[in-house]
Amino acid sequence: MRRVKKERLRGASLLETIVAAVLFLAVFAALMELIPRLTVRDDDALLTAEAEYRAARAFDKYGSGLWPAGEYAERYDWGEVTIRISHYRAVREVQQLTVTARIDGCRKRIVHRQLVEWHE
Repeated sequence: MRRVKKERLRGASLLETIVAAVLFLAVFAALMELIPRLTVRDDDALLTAEAEYRAARAFDKYGSGLWPAGEYAERYDWGEVTIRISHYRAVREVQQLTVTARIDGCRKRIVHRQLVEWHE
């Protein structure tokens, strides 16, 4: 039979373990403080709701299929709604409608896209 060598493994002392735990805790606390600052923006919920509403109204207005291809804009106190109507690929009877709402001073952008039948 083969003899198994007994190697003695050296473990960390209590002091080393406590120091490592404190370092991990400090790094974790710093990250927990930093992550919300990077991800949460100070977007005004009322402005966002107003932009969403105006984009939906523009979508209803320009989605009738009666507007010719082109780019239209509606300006408001909080920002701008841009409407882009273009022919969809090579099909002349179908339009692609893109409504984009942008709030001034905010990175948020609301975009709606839909294909509509064009009525000449």
